[in-house]
Amino acid sequence: MKKNAFTVKVAGGATAQCLGLMSAIYVRNRCNKEFKIKYFPFSTGTYWPFQIDFLVEDVEICDLNCGTKGLGEHSDVEYGKVIADHPLSRKGPNYEKTLVLLRKLKIESALQRLRGQRIIGGNEKALDKVNRITKTISGGFPPIIDRAVFKEMDARFRNSGRMSPFSKLEGSKSKDYIVLHLRMGDKRSSFTNPADFGGDGIVDPAVFVDVLNQHPEFKDYEIFVVSDEPEVAQELLGTVNINAQLNPSKGDIWDDLYFISQSSLFIGSWSQVSQLAAACVISNGGTSFYPSTTHNNRKTTWALEGLNFYEPKFLSRDHPVYR
Repeated sequence: MKKNAFTVKVAGGATAQCLGLMSAIYVRNRCNKEFKIKYFPFSTGTYWPFQIDFLVEDVEICDLNCGTKGLGEHSDVEYGKVIADHPLSRKGPNYEKTLVLLRKLKIESALQRLRGQRIIGGNEKALDKVNRITKTISGGFPPIIDRAVFKEMDARFRNSGRMSPFSKLEGSKSKDYIVLHLRMGDKRSSFTNPADFGGDGIVDPAVFVDVLNQHPEFKDYEIFVVSDEPEVAQELLGTVNINAQLNPSKGDIWDDLYFISQSSLFIGSWSQVSQLAAACVISNGGTSFYPSTTHNNRKTTWALEGLNFYEPKFLSRDHPVYR
């Protein structure tokens, strides 16, 4: 590794990785230091492959298969699914659970700073505290809107041949529409797995109705839903009389992110997909809404200029969607 380089520890799905890259670029620009990415595919308790290989250069990669203490080899895990024998799922104390406790007590960040590592913790202000002597930064990485970062991310997407969510498509192909993001996935396991796996549950679609009713200027726009389980999400929205269409481009997460980024109104749920999408929509001139808290009143630790918050409600544990 170059002596003038810092390490970026990244974990989570595609958008979490994208947010990590954005923070890396932001710090690089501020501190005039190159970065190297270390990726941890299992550390969140679920498995995600490295999905931003088309956005990074080989010289920006250190290790893409960093291990998790107490977890053996896995070859049959599903993307985004909770790993049954992950240390965070097991009973009794272990190294990973100890780390979670230290984070909750805000002890880990102080210990790591002594080693030259800064835990960003979803707080954009922590990024501005990184300096040239910092050796490592780690997540969670917050959504940011920074002109230089967006310009570079836009170029990286375009150079890869993909449509870029970091700029607005102008011209006849652009149209006004609304996108709702309903996070499902591991949140369907909220009441059968520890709270560390996103125990806030699934957003009650009735809150989307409330937000839409408060903004009649969008009443004639087509409504679409984006989700990791789109058909289930579409059916759930139907229970509150929201007739939402699916993304007409049935591709991967990047197609969904691009589709959201071009919308006029975006209402997200508590997830890093919604965080990144909200930033892109705002930067592209649209309006974004994001939940103000989780079910246990944990508030966001970041802020985006122009972002609107709504008070969320969550489906109760006896709702059929959790089964």
